[in-house]
Amino acid sequence: MRAIVLSRSTDTEEIVSLLNTLRMEVVREFLQKKDAHPTNYFGPGKVEEISEEVKKIDPDIIIINDRLKPSQHHFLEMKFQKECVDRTGVILRIFAEHAYTPEAIAQVQLAKLRYEQPFLREWIHKAKSGERPGFLSGGAYATDVYYEHARTHIRKIEIRLDELSKLREIKRTRRHEEGFTLVSLAGYTNAGKSALMNALCGSEVEVSPQLFSSLSTTTRRVRGVKGKVLAIDTVGFIKDLPPDLVDAFKSTLEEVFFADLILLAFDASEDDHSIRKKLGTSLDILLPRIGDGEILIVGTKVDRISPERSEEVKGIVRSIVEPRDVVMSSSISNKGLDEIRERISEIKGHTHGLDVYLPLTDASYSLLSKLHGVGEVSHKVEEGQLRVELWCSPEEADKVRNWLLAAGATLLSDQSREGRRGPASPAETQGPP
Repeated sequence: MRAIVLSRSTDTEEIVSLLNTLRMEVVREFLQKKDAHPTNYFGPGKVEEISEEVKKIDPDIIIINDRLKPSQHHFLEMKFQKECVDRTGVILRIFAEHAYTPEAIAQVQLAKLRYEQPFLREWIHKAKSGERPGFLSGGAYATDVYYEHARTHIRKIEIRLDELSKLREIKRTRRHEEGFTLVSLAGYTNAGKSALMNALCGSEVEVSPQLFSSLSTTTRRVRGVKGKVLAIDTVGFIKDLPPDLVDAFKSTLEEVFFADLILLAFDASEDDHSIRKKLGTSLDILLPRIGDGEILIVGTKVDRISPERSEEVKGIVRSIVEPRDVVMSSSISNKGLDEIRERISEIKGHTHGLDVYLPLTDASYSLLSKLHGVGEVSHKVEEGQLRVELWCSPEEADKVRNWLLAAGATLLSDQSREGRRGPASPAETQGPP
């Protein structure tokens, strides 16, 4: 499809990227740096100029890089005799193309119906006034009937999504009860979240240069971290994300907001302005909903820039997000992944480590089951004894140490991730050497 873009901002790179995702070719852009006209959107003179160009170019569609009022939308369609779609409508079309699961499809339908309601009301009003009710309508009666049908359909979808939200909450609660730590990946669309998830989890989540290539949540187990840790990849953010879209995807975005740790990704290979803008947008969406929740800022794609530029970007981002930490990473070279895994381990609270030998007895194996309930445990048979490595919270350390010593353990090391304490003292050591 061939498209003309109308914009009040010189920054049209993102809307062009959105249109590329929809396989639309931008054949002309029109810019007017003025406040939006209440009825025409652009000033009357500019509208007349564009109208003449539309007749010459004959585009398939006209895109407005803004959110239109219903009256502006109807005026532009009637003036140009072409379908006009604003920024929100473009985003909704992309979401509709990339929605594959029943939940994602329902969420997009809900957002689309809510988005259309004000336009439908305007079309109905125009139809009753004797005017043609817009390009998207089939006539006055059809518009009226569709509006009533949309209201009923919205309510049905809301009820269904509320049920799914409750099921998600039950699932999250069960995972926590089973000792799982939940880590969500968030960030601006195309920031490299899916590639980061693949690197951390050894998974094969789709990685695409297209915007909003993944709408449904994807959950995988994190590798290289002891214990039960799940990473959750979710829909990306974007500037001026429509409120109805945020609300429709509430049950999906809850996976971000209620995680134990949020990895907030940004593309470190972009320019300073883009990094500031996109990171700021992501924080504006996240912070009001998570309060004092744990966030680790992760710069992605550092394999595309020099080490000097990486440090420069890190400094810029730190000035924005302090006191939160910043990690620079690459899903290609695996740079920074160990540091991310270390932070995940700290969030789990399992920062105290014990390395022991236990007698090779049934009682020792019974103790292992007990230890699994309080920490991350690995064991193997070594030199006729049971070698056990365990990480637990500092609060549990004394209790666990007493269990082990009572079972005849030889304490090899007793350490903290914040600073190794070194070998156990003779007073702490019992059992055979």
